[in-house]
Amino acid sequence: MPKVVCLLQAIARTLWSGTGERTGIKGFHAFDGLRGYMAWWVVIGHGLHLCGLQNIAPAFLSSGDHAVNVFVSLSGFVISHLLLERREPYGRYLVRRAFRIFPIYWFALVCALLLAQMYGTVYAGDWVFQHEMRAARAIATEAEFSKYFLLHVSLLHGLVPDTWLPFSSTAFLAPAWSLSLEWQFYLVAPFVVAGLARPGISRLLTLLLLSAAWVLFKKVLPLQWQYPAVLPLSIHFFMLGILSRVFLPVLSNIGFWLLPVVLLMAGLAPHSVSTEVAVWGVFLAAACLQLRTSQAKGDIQAPSGFSRLLEFVTSNSAARWLGEFSYSTYLIHIALFSLVGGIAAKLGGAWTQHLAMVSTSIAIVLLIPLSYWLYRFIEKPFIRWGAALAKPKGISLKAG
Repeated sequence: MPKVVCLLQAIARTLWSGTGERTGIKGFHAFDGLRGYMAWWVVIGHGLHLCGLQNIAPAFLSSGDHAVNVFVSLSGFVISHLLLERREPYGRYLVRRAFRIFPIYWFALVCALLLAQMYGTVYAGDWVFQHEMRAARAIATEAEFSKYFLLHVSLLHGLVPDTWLPFSSTAFLAPAWSLSLEWQFYLVAPFVVAGLARPGISRLLTLLLLSAAWVLFKKVLPLQWQYPAVLPLSIHFFMLGILSRVFLPVLSNIGFWLLPVVLLMAGLAPHSVSTEVAVWGVFLAAACLQLRTSQAKGDIQAPSGFSRLLEFVTSNSAARWLGEFSYSTYLIHIALFSLVGGIAAKLGGAWTQHLAMVSTSIAIVLLIPLSYWLYRFIEKPFIRWGAALAKPKGISLKAG
């Protein structure tokens, strides 16, 4: 018991005075796996919606919102890690982020616009989840196409509440509401992370400011969003990831006890966030294990059976491989559902629920090679170009 008390006291002191330290690690295998798991959680959920099977499958499986929220926490962690490890100027950081997020998004957006008619066909079945909402959204989008288009091209569509422009966040490419949220976070992340990484009053004031923004948008303003696509409504999930990275050194020192503590916190958390806290806690524990292993000096004890199991579940090669191109998977799967379903509807003569299940199954199989291709030939080249553009220009001295 005295050890537990001392540990709690150390954590309390760290929460007040500790700062985000560099770790020397470029990435975490557990979070690579997390990307794969979460992307396919969303894909499966949307597939169940299209096939009208959401009431038959387990409730958590058909609810991809949990996965997106975990993605948000992951973004908070990863961007904080980059900022703390690299500490590059704001302009270079933003160039890298823009080249990472915009090219494949614009490609997926063009695909969604070209396949809009097929989307209308395959999602019009009365068995499809929320098919009435989808029909209303199509009418609203067509009526004011230019407004929706300009907002989506700029990735600012998540800022506009449905109170002002119905279905603004999901008009053309529904999953992209979270991309707009991500871009909003990128714009302010250096300032938020700097505030939370500094000890004492700076951290406290930043927490109070962010909490006040959440209360304002959630409880006070008479505005409504179909999804939490404006930054203040999702700031608590970003904060979960940011604070996990800021306090990663002390969390890694907790060792085995981190996982049961986090799972206990998930049980005590409000129902609306308990799933996200539990999933995040499992993968954060695995990331802490990786940090401990990488920083160990000399001989270290062989990993326990539990550690090996945790590493396998979170960081197995299949999950990490799928995570490598999870961004493309997340963005393109609705368009692929529409394409394969539209072709099946034309060949089949009538669009039925059975045909929807067959075409969606085919699309899911095709999604893996398509996503990998998009990652290889769109994502990676633009990431390299963004890095080259953001690289500081050296001074070349020529003899002469």
